[in-house]
Amino acid sequence: MYRGEIGGKEVIILLGKRVSKSGLDHKKIYQMVLSYGEAVFEKGKESFCIYNDKLGVIVAEVEQHDIPVIRVDYLIQCENVYE
Repeated sequence: MYRGEIGGKEVIILLGKRVSKSGLDHKKIYQMVLSYGEAVFEKGKESFCIYNDKLGVIVAEVEQHDIPVIRVDYLIQCENVYE
């Protein structure tokens, strides 16, 4: 679990079971979600994907609570992503 700010609002980022056991650097995942999260919050999306050429594709959902929660459900590693 990670607490951060997006657009001046506090958010919580949770990694799903599969992602947390993937062996990838969790801090990189948190930072990527924070950096792209502002656009997601502006549009009011409930789910989103982020592509990064080093990590792969991150699939996440936004749960609106008192403090919004971004739950990272899947991470498809870059060697499994085809254009």
